[in-house]
Amino acid sequence: MPLHHLGINVRDIKEARDFYLAALKPLGYGVMMSFAEGEVLGLGPGCNPDFWLAGPSQAAAGGTEKVSAIPENEESANEETQKPRTKTGPLHLAFTAKDREQVRKFYDAAIAAGGKCNGPPGVRPEYLATYYAAFILDLEGRNIEAVCIKPAFLAEQWGMLGWTTASTTVAVVISGIAKWAGWY
Repeated sequence: MPLHHLGINVRDIKEARDFYLAALKPLGYGVMMSFAEGEVLGLGPGCNPDFWLAGPSQAAAGGTEKVSAIPENEESANEETQKPRTKTGPLHLAFTAKDREQVRKFYDAAIAAGGKCNGPPGVRPEYLATYYAAFILDLEGRNIEAVCIKPAFLAEQWGMLGWTTASTTVAVVISGIAKWAGWY
């Protein structure tokens, strides 16, 4: 089943809102819902938010408990747990882009909004031959990515029309050469 939505807690909701609205604008994202006097925001490219931001005093994306799942130190670990949990590495979020131009616009907007480069726009053949992505670190160090997995002939602005025109031209030239050479 596909993922329905994801929520993250942020240190400063206003700063995070401004950053993510700027970075995700090229992907069509905007604020779709707002709760708790703007401390919980649902962002999305349509009418249903799929990415939620919650301030530090709020439960992420509508949960009722405001408890961290990972204790800060051994003393705060649940007594029932044999071994306390430790924090893991930074979060990686990947947003789908409709074409490669959206990936480039996301990258430029995110950098302009204060993000740091974690991989400029480009093909990542180590993942998949058509994997085109850009990575930035958000204001709190999360790895945020925009990705388009379509092949270039479908994912660039010249797209299918350009390929159709090019292949038709090549076919006409080959046909002309074949006729000239007496092959048919």
